[in-house]
Amino acid sequence: MSKGLIILDPGHGRTGNPHTTRKGFYEGTQNFILAGFLRDELQSRGFDVKVTRETLDDDPELTERGGMAGRLGAVMFLSLHSNAPGTAAGPDRYPRIRGAETFYSVSDEEGNAPFARALNDAVVKAMNTEDRGIKTRRYPGDESVDYYCVMRSAAQSGCHRAFLIEHGFHTNPEDSAFLQSSECLAKLAKAEAEVIDKFLG
Repeated sequence: MSKGLIILDPGHGRTGNPHTTRKGFYEGTQNFILAGFLRDELQSRGFDVKVTRETLDDDPELTERGGMAGRLGAVMFLSLHSNAPGTAAGPDRYPRIRGAETFYSVSDEEGNAPFARALNDAVVKAMNTEDRGIKTRRYPGDESVDYYCVMRSAAQSGCHRAFLIEHGFHTNPEDSAFLQSSECLAKLAKAEAEVIDKFLG
């Protein structure tokens, strides 16, 4: 018997957000690879899994990605990303900023916060990177809903276990080197799957 359906959302499309540390690597592609490893890990633990991007070239609308969770009756929506510094950071600081952070839906803060904490701890340990914390981000003018469209769409469709993980910075040499390795991504997927199984299994 299935432990439930999980929606994995590899952020962006094939060439979304290039790694600045090594030519030919992209946030969108590396997270697609991570999603494949995580899907396999979760399926081996008894979950059903649907990936929002079935092929590397897929790039569905954000509302479609999140809305899939409620439409299909998912128990969790997880969007996979890597980070880059904002425009406030000068180019000289770009390579020095690193670390993982996890956003969780405000639609169930009490239930989601410990889950997000465990996910972020697992990513930090697997990547040997800095802990940038767990966070919520609210929509301007309506603090009852999430800022990020994929999370907001998931929660509004009925799936309140909605998260977005920033797996380090693809602008940082150490973080990006980890994300460029399929072996490391497989290790990361196993660590995340163990947390998900603990909370949902």
